[in-house]
Amino acid sequence: VNPIPVLAGMGITMVGPTVMEYGTDEQKAKHLPGIASGEVRWCLGLSEPNAGSDLSNIKTKARLENNQWVITGQKIWTSLAMDSDYIFVLARADEGSKGRQGLVFLLVKLNQPGIKIRPIKQMSGTSEFNEVFFDEAVCSHNDIIGEVGDGWKIAMALLGFERGASTLGQQMTFADEFRQIVDLAKSNGSAKDPLIRQRIA
Repeated sequence: VNPIPVLAGMGITMVGPTVMEYGTDEQKAKHLPGIASGEVRWCLGLSEPNAGSDLSNIKTKARLENNQWVITGQKIWTSLAMDSDYIFVLARADEGSKGRQGLVFLLVKLNQPGIKIRPIKQMSGTSEFNEVFFDEAVCSHNDIIGEVGDGWKIAMALLGFERGASTLGQQMTFADEFRQIVDLAKSNGSAKDPLIRQRIA
């Protein structure tokens, strides 16, 4: 399986709609062309190693300093981070805030000194998932979607786009596979077999 469409799809199905809905004109101009063409690949920076199933238990921190967001922390189970150009990061910007409060949603370039990506080897021998470490990684003060405190709302909107798009994609894939099976059965003559016709039906 070629991972590039999956990576492009994460931008197209998740980041693109989020930027279109909540981003500034500057953010749309900067990110949407690369997302639409699939040339700029995105990964998801939400889950953290000590958060368990509570997505809002975010420990990754972001502070605004010299017109830059400075990010420190760790994300885990980041799909295809090693092949991505950008990561969208949910981080805590308000010191002392808890849960869904005080979060920011940042658009961060991966190829920089403050970011280290470590593959997680799976039983299959592949490493689709990764740990991503942020050690004073930076992005511009303009690379925040919404405002401080909007991070949870933006992340939930992004996940909503993912659910809708993934369901549609599955339906299209199943329909395409079905057409291929019917075409193959007709071309190799097995469509004449009543048992095969019954299974297809």
